[in-house]
Amino acid sequence: MSLGNGEYFQGEDCLMSKEDTRHRGLPSVEEAKKKFLRQAMPCPLCKTPPEHLSWVYLVIPQWACKGLDEKEGWVTICDGCKLQINFFGEQIDFFGGQS
Repeated sequence: MSLGNGEYFQGEDCLMSKEDTRHRGLPSVEEAKKKFLRQAMPCPLCKTPPEHLSWVYLVIPQWACKGLDEKEGWVTICDGCKLQINFFGEQIDFFGGQS
């Protein structure tokens, strides 16, 4: 995902979020695939199809959110290539819901 200044989140940052258990109640991977699989791209290096990539819900830290509309969302990662493929941002409203 582009940070808007030519920088991208590194694979390690996304991979660490796989182990983050603080955000209970988030949509399941199955729900994310139902919603985004048709839009998801395969890995450009090894051609792994999107349904076989890792799907990780990423919450972008506040310090990295300046100027970003979407502060969290689904990231697909090719574990073999250690490459982030897609980001599907979700708008979060102030009443706790997702759109």
